[in-house]
Amino acid sequence: MKVLGIIAEFNPLHKGHEYLLLQAREKCRADYTIVIMSGNFTQRGEPAIFDKFIRTRWALACGADAVLELPAVAATASAKDFARTGVSVLAGTGVVSHLAFGCENASLPLLDALADFLMEEPPDFRRALKEGLKSGLSWPAARSQALSRSFSPPDMVHQDSPQKKKQEDFLSDLLKQPNNILALEYLMALKELSGGQCPIRAVPVQRVHSGYHDESLDTPICSATALRRGIIERLDPSLWISQFPETIRACVAKHLKTIPPVTVSDFSQALGYRLMTTDRNDLQSYLDIDRELGHRIADYIEFYTGFEELCRDLSVRSYTATRVRRGLLHILLGIRQEDRKILEREHYAPYLRLLGFRKESSDLLSAIKKQSQLPIITRPARALEQLESPGARRLFNLDAFACALYDQTLSIKSHSPVIHEFRRKIITFCQ
Repeated sequence: MKVLGIIAEFNPLHKGHEYLLLQAREKCRADYTIVIMSGNFTQRGEPAIFDKFIRTRWALACGADAVLELPAVAATASAKDFARTGVSVLAGTGVVSHLAFGCENASLPLLDALADFLMEEPPDFRRALKEGLKSGLSWPAARSQALSRSFSPPDMVHQDSPQKKKQEDFLSDLLKQPNNILALEYLMALKELSGGQCPIRAVPVQRVHSGYHDESLDTPICSATALRRGIIERLDPSLWISQFPETIRACVAKHLKTIPPVTVSDFSQALGYRLMTTDRNDLQSYLDIDRELGHRIADYIEFYTGFEELCRDLSVRSYTATRVRRGLLHILLGIRQEDRKILEREHYAPYLRLLGFRKESSDLLSAIKKQSQLPIITRPARALEQLESPGARRLFNLDAFACALYDQTLSIKSHSPVIHEFRRKIITFCQ
């Protein structure tokens, strides 16, 4: 049995994701597809515009056979922890044979060589990285610069060649694309897992049409960034509804008639309260908040007017907006530095949280139950009884709080009660 794994946010699920699902399944001739999906908060440090349950239903409608939730600590973390946890959860199912991911450069030999280089971290790279950080560059920018200056695979030009500059530009451009960065992190995670003996094969799929940051809706397949903007800014639906897979367009339109999209600004009051009640010396205990950023946040608290406004005020050359937003989100959700260590001690796969599955794919679930050694959570209200490890319980409690906060915020915004996660049933999709 061939089982394809995909790690995604689906924020929201659009035609580019549908293309990935179809192309990847065809490339590896998979019998089933498992999606590891972020819950209600994402790696950008923002809430998903639609909740995890409706996104699960849409993923199943577009071809996924089962959807598992990525723990909140990882879903809101750096690319490294996001990828490592996603890969570990896929491996933890005991059935996944392939991992597919979209990227702007789908050359597996090149990506593989880059991943090996980053894992080795030769002296030239470490020196260039240190210089970049010392000059005030953010970690992603410094790593990108160091890699473009020090990496040269055998089939590329000689160090002293006039073409070296073009090579550096090519590598720099490659590393500016978030999907390429994630692709490298997936490959490194696969290499590190089980001492390089992980049986899961990588399947890169070339992205088509719009780039990750492209905000144009006037293209056959737009970016998730553009689609979110169209929905949040309430642009005419005729401008963006066609960007959703045909199978879910009617569902999306119906959903938005009664349930508004959720944005980071919806959490401004909650974050303001958390900042007011947190000791300034305790700020740096939260994930992605170091001493300097903690002090900057403390200095700005009295001028606080909102989540996005504070993020903008705090963003400087050494702290990207995404890094700052993630740090603020971790304060809001109560995710601390120690929680990342707990995730690591749990080998990045504390449990399998099943959100939904296709009814005709019940054989896949049977195989997971037979092969996996991880607790499978199907009834979140009983989860703490299943989880023996205190670390796993802590991580699940963080997931539960994140979901409860999101649901309460959505309930207030939509003026409509939201069913608590503990009272929800697993989504069973029938074609």
